[in-house]
Amino acid sequence: MKIEFVNSRVEENLLDLKKMSKKHGAVLTKAIHKRYAQLVALSNVKELMLSGLDNPHILKGDFHRYVGWSITGNIRIILDIGLQEGEQYGEGVAQRTTITIMGVCDYHGNKDEWIINWVIISSRGDTFRSTRV
Repeated sequence: MKIEFVNSRVEENLLDLKKMSKKHGAVLTKAIHKRYAQLVALSNVKELMLSGLDNPHILKGDFHRYVGWSITGNIRIILDIGLQEGEQYGEGVAQRTTITIMGVCDYHGNKDEWIINWVIISSRGDTFRSTRV
């Protein structure tokens, strides 16, 4: 599968193991990179969704166009699978071979604390931004 990053900051923070380990610890760094390696090994979105690996799922609310894939506990890697506004997950989406990594987030209920972040403006105009890199 072709892996893209929403911006160079997310790419740098995700791929720099030394920097990530220093900020977030070796356990979380290892878990994030394990998930990244699994993502690279997949052929398309359908393989991801049917992989059975730690519950990849379409998110809700302001993140309804993205997939959350569990890393540890409540921490998820947030993936853009190319869903357009109003589009539902279906066979056309399942066959896509490009995914964009948006970041890593503690996304649980109404909470969203970014570990590796990007910025999103919701439909209500709210800005979600991490205080951590």
